[in-house]
Amino acid sequence: MSKKRHIVLFLSVVFLVLLCTACNTASNNDTYSEVTPDTMLPTTTASLPDPSPPPIPDKTAAPTREPSPTPEVGPELPLSGYIIGIDPGHQAKGDSTLEPVAPGSDLMKAKVSSGTQGRFTGVPEYEVNLAVGLLLQSLLEEYGATVIMTRETNDVNISNIERAQLFNEAGTDYALRLHCNGIDDSSKYGAFMIVPETNPFIEDCNRAAEILIESFCKATDAKNLGVIVRSDLSGLNWCERMVILIEMGHMTNEMEDRLLTDPDYQMKMAMGLLEGILIYFDAIP
Repeated sequence: MSKKRHIVLFLSVVFLVLLCTACNTASNNDTYSEVTPDTMLPTTTASLPDPSPPPIPDKTAAPTREPSPTPEVGPELPLSGYIIGIDPGHQAKGDSTLEPVAPGSDLMKAKVSSGTQGRFTGVPEYEVNLAVGLLLQSLLEEYGATVIMTRETNDVNISNIERAQLFNEAGTDYALRLHCNGIDDSSKYGAFMIVPETNPFIEDCNRAAEILIESFCKATDAKNLGVIVRSDLSGLNWCERMVILIEMGHMTNEMEDRLLTDPDYQMKMAMGLLEGILIYFDAIP
């Protein structure tokens, strides 16, 4: 074979190889489509908020306060709204300075005395009066009363007129003077009431006295000596409110002297006085 023929044969073989390669390439391009931005499947991207710093609390803002619960209102106490005056009679040292026994009166008497004392115990009357007065004060306050005390200690100097004026200024609804009696006859014993001869509320004075002596004697088993009227007591005469005085017993009688100075009996006396006041105001629970 000539050399020229060999070259032609060689070129033909090369041509065939190139043609086959081109056909395979075209076949592959038909199977796989070109991926472009237009043919890509859409993707959903969540919309996230722009990051920002947390809010800074306002330091000047007032804190929120929970409303306080409304307190429950309990039942009204029996003596709520009443003003009650208590005068534990006498004091540790008397004042002999004179004062009128009544408004406009020319009759004068000592402003205040130290009172009697136990003939057998030696206990002064002013101590017994104050002990019972303080017990009664506590009891009355427990029942809702507003209590006006003329004294809460023995070392005072308050005249009988000043005690009456204290009740006048306070506008007391009930004024009670506490005393113990002392006489020469040591055989006499018992409790009794004293009311003024004149008073703007004289009917109330009489009614209160009758009620009180009954309840007092019932509580203490003391002998009831009733109610008397006197016009010579400045503590009663100068009082423009309802006022009464109780003589709780006789410190010149041995039996009553020992009772009046006994703490247990003093509580009985206070309880009897309380009951009489409750009855007067129709306030028994």
